[in-house]
Amino acid sequence: MNAVTALLSAWLFLQAGSPTAGPKFEARLLADRAALAPGGSATLALELKVEEPWHIYDPIVLQTGFPTTVEFTGPPGLTIGPLRFPVPTLDEAAGLEYLEHAGRIVCLAELHLDETAKPGRVARITATVDALACTESCVPVSASAALDLRVAGEIGAAVNEKLFEEARAALPQPLAEAPYIKGSRISASSAKIGIAQPAELVALIKVQEEHHIQDRNPGVDSLVPARFYVEKVDGLTFAEERWPEAHEREMPNIGKVREQSGEVQIRLPFQITDQEFPAGPVTLRVLFQYQCCLDSGQCYAPEMASATVTFVADTPNEAAEPATHYTADAASWVDAGAPPTAATAEDDATSGTSAGRSTTSLPLVLLFGFLGGLILNVTPCVLPVISIKIVSFIQQGGEDPKRVFRLGLAFCAGIMVWFWAFGVLSGIGQLPWQYPAVIIALGSVLFIFSLSLFGVFEIVLPGSAAGKLDEASSREGYSGAFFKGLLATLLGTACTAPFLATALVYAATQAFLVSFLVFSAAGLGMCSPYLLLAANPAWMKFIPKPGPWMVTFKQAMGFILLGTAVWLLLILGRQTGADGVVWTVAFWGFLGMAAWMIGKIRLTWEATGRLTTWAGALAIVGLGGAFSFHMYEPPKRQVHDITPASVVAYVRAQGWDDGVPWAPYREGVPEELASLGYTVYVDYTATWCATCLANKAAVLEPASMRARMREMGVIPVKADFTNRDSAMLERIKAFGRPSVPLNLIYPAGRPEDVITLPVILTPGIVTADLDRAGPSHPKVDLVRNQP
Repeated sequence: MNAVTALLSAWLFLQAGSPTAGPKFEARLLADRAALAPGGSATLALELKVEEPWHIYDPIVLQTGFPTTVEFTGPPGLTIGPLRFPVPTLDEAAGLEYLEHAGRIVCLAELHLDETAKPGRVARITATVDALACTESCVPVSASAALDLRVAGEIGAAVNEKLFEEARAALPQPLAEAPYIKGSRISASSAKIGIAQPAELVALIKVQEEHHIQDRNPGVDSLVPARFYVEKVDGLTFAEERWPEAHEREMPNIGKVREQSGEVQIRLPFQITDQEFPAGPVTLRVLFQYQCCLDSGQCYAPEMASATVTFVADTPNEAAEPATHYTADAASWVDAGAPPTAATAEDDATSGTSAGRSTTSLPLVLLFGFLGGLILNVTPCVLPVISIKIVSFIQQGGEDPKRVFRLGLAFCAGIMVWFWAFGVLSGIGQLPWQYPAVIIALGSVLFIFSLSLFGVFEIVLPGSAAGKLDEASSREGYSGAFFKGLLATLLGTACTAPFLATALVYAATQAFLVSFLVFSAAGLGMCSPYLLLAANPAWMKFIPKPGPWMVTFKQAMGFILLGTAVWLLLILGRQTGADGVVWTVAFWGFLGMAAWMIGKIRLTWEATGRLTTWAGALAIVGLGGAFSFHMYEPPKRQVHDITPASVVAYVRAQGWDDGVPWAPYREGVPEELASLGYTVYVDYTATWCATCLANKAAVLEPASMRARMREMGVIPVKADFTNRDSAMLERIKAFGRPSVPLNLIYPAGRPEDVITLPVILTPGIVTADLDRAGPSHPKVDLVRNQP
């Protein structure tokens, strides 16, 4: 039935993807030099772009994901070192952790040219990238890029300097050079390791004096734990890490915080568990996540360090082919006059693009389409006419079975034309379903047609159209049978329209050929009973008798359609947040009212009454959409929207009863407010900063301090440094602090006399400095714009 088919098709497509359901995925190659010299080196950048809101996985895979791989091809004599990815983001789905990259990703590798290379030639380098792109579904993606580098007598001028500067800053630091833990290292416990031989990765983390890092279990959820991420290799099994006992420190109003300091030795036990593990060298990539603080309370932003560990697998098996990411090809040497695949000028290179490839076989998709069309025949609008139509074919065909079968074919042709029409319509446009507007549209179609299945309203053909079609179908012969098939499908609109409209909206997200074939399969599914019965009319005795059970069946299927709409709300919630879901459901309320009004229309009504009701229903839908989506306001991230007036208005609107009404920060706003006569308290903070949390809980948030600030007319502003912000870090350093916490008070009328509070606050210190600054005495009420 329609709902079953809609559910199966939508679930299959949305989960598995399709040839066009994946993101736009691009690759570009650039070098930091305009030319190479024999015996010289340069740095190669591979720039990847994955369309929002999709992400790809880091080469180090945790509990889920697929490693992103890159294969280079170039001329003999050119070597390309390991490709280094920027710092990944840790995320989770369904309780499974993974490391991801999103948006623009720039990876770096060092390349070296042999001394025997001849100037005047061009080295053509190509890169092929394979990855798994995911959002609510996952699809494989691939892209390729190429770059031509000229070989000259001397190294070329520096190019693409800004891109390479930003890319190097985004890389994880080598473990031995990482901030606050310089000299740290990690290695295997033995140079050679056999099958089932106990072994370990031994890390020695040297924490700088008077500093500490958070333990792997820091004791407070918002603090960043120290963690190792190790590249997975088939046949290697890691056991639980062994860490030294942490130092516990009591933080006021937070609890016990667990820390590590000095030289911290961490052991990661592992074994070769695969009896077929190949002999030879094994290299593991390792990332170390940590967050460091001064013992005095200052906390730095979280860091990520990288390392590689190499050992030899001493097994009785044959050595595997050396793993390589570079293939030398003599054809990659091209003459200087050959057409380049990429220019060497700054920011100019070829790029490759690939959308997601299908992860579901087309035959399986067509099978679900066929089954969906077959189930349409048991709806109360279709089932009663099957026997009637077959009997009419027998009457026309007389005793000639072949003619009866040909009439059945003509009848099915009418059905197929109807489905093909929908298939063509579905190919007019393609909708990117990963965007909220498409999810809302598809969910709205599912909701409105679930109401149709519940009997709130029915879709019927206009009387004139139905009358003309009935006149055509009353003819004898093949043309009459054809129009009977078309009429039977149209008269079943009340039951089939929910499926067809839902499928139409969804099919608009697919390639034209795929969507057309799916509709064709559904049409064949609906035709199949007529073909079988026309071939063997005696089988009509097996057709279930029509009855009230068909209405119950139709209504039950409405819940499946409604459940699919709710599932789409889950996707929408992850895209827009809870507010987007709430206002979409509000819009569905207006849709439901409009459908109820249409359901009240009776065939006996005059045209004026029907048109008036339809106009009213459409007006309700329009007004409902305007109201619902006008009320929904997506989170605004633009800092230029933060003004002195908006900050003051925010503080007044929030009030002080439930906590300090921290207004958002923009550079320059505290100084502007102070010059206008407001005393401003600025808290540079981060969720991973234990001292920040302690200061807030013990000193700033208690009712007595809130009352004091409110009485003085203080404007509280929070500068959130949780996500690294280079401009904000420079601002913090300007006040002599390496990181957060930093608390400042701008006195009213004296923005240049900024008061810098100590790292660790007490109520007495804050109260005294507030008294030094004095209360607000605004020259103008920014909210009312009056003196």
